[in-house]
Amino acid sequence: MAIRASVQSLPEPGHAILRIGDLDAAPQGLALSIQRQQGPDNHLGDDGWRRTEAWLQPEHVQRRGQILEFHLGPEICDRLAGIATVRLRVREPDIGVVATTVVAWPAMLTSGAVDPTSKPGDEVFHFRGRPAAPPPEPEPEPEPEPELPPPPPPPPRPELRASRAFDPEPPPPSGRTGWLIAAVVAVLLAGGGYYVYTNHIAPPPDDGPVAAAPTAPAPTVPMAPGTPPKKSVREVVGEFFSTRPTSEAMLAKARNYAKSGDTAAAFLVFRRAAESGSAPAQLELATFYDPLVSPSKGGFTPDGARAAEWYERAALAGLPEAQRRLGLLLAKGGAGLGADPGRAKSWLQQAAAQNDAEAKKALDALPKQ
Repeated sequence: MAIRASVQSLPEPGHAILRIGDLDAAPQGLALSIQRQQGPDNHLGDDGWRRTEAWLQPEHVQRRGQILEFHLGPEICDRLAGIATVRLRVREPDIGVVATTVVAWPAMLTSGAVDPTSKPGDEVFHFRGRPAAPPPEPEPEPEPEPELPPPPPPPPRPELRASRAFDPEPPPPSGRTGWLIAAVVAVLLAGGGYYVYTNHIAPPPDDGPVAAAPTAPAPTVPMAPGTPPKKSVREVVGEFFSTRPTSEAMLAKARNYAKSGDTAAAFLVFRRAAESGSAPAQLELATFYDPLVSPSKGGFTPDGARAAEWYERAALAGLPEAQRRLGLLLAKGGAGLGADPGRAKSWLQQAAAQNDAEAKKALDALPKQ
């Protein structure tokens, strides 16, 4: 998708703001690919220029109305010093590349923290956005201490031997202990005899069935620790895009998402299909921004200008519904879009010429000039 982009240098050397418009993407997680024309190492990485494509994470990305602002630091700006134009690509998480353009790079002061000619693996650059600290001055070697005479050998230790002169002798066996042991043996014999008599020789009478004790409820089985977490909408949609579906397949998939109530997934797939040139998808995507659609789809903030843009793409492809919706939107205006009765009548007439009954009624309702 082609986008509009511009770069503004900031007063602080080595810092700039990249502004991108016409990009329907959340600012969280967006990454940039920057490519220059000259040299074999023409892809910019956070550690220098390289031959393979690299993706950079800006310091901060925020949205201001319809504009995305990327705050760039010295690791990007210093290395672009002296370059006139660069090719930009924007990647959205779980979706892929969503925009590409060529932007003029302005002349700006560098911070001096980054060597523009450094390459990956260069041991000189191991920092981001801060100048390297000078190497510490070598400390003078300490003067050798004078040797001291060896200490005298320790005196011999006296030989120690164990003595049992003070060990207490074991107490003599007491007569009381023997009587206690005999009493315990007698009690055990008596208990064993009673058990044999009551259970085998003269068992107790059967008193009938005994009520069964209530069983405890079965414990709830917890979820297995290996159960995978539920995938996010972007992960599910990203897996679908990885199959490289056609425009028709994306349109059908998006309509299935919308039918099941998953408007977030439907929007992402409609947008990809619309960017690939599908007129029905462009019509569906415009309804997400149309201020005349009530209630708004998926909680989207109405944007009349963006709705008119996507409606017009589908209308130019000859879809009567897109022509009628565009005419109604231009007739009333709203959400940042001014009314244009002349263009509204023109589009309604084109839809009515294709036997669109609602367009004919809207034409009759227009004020007579």
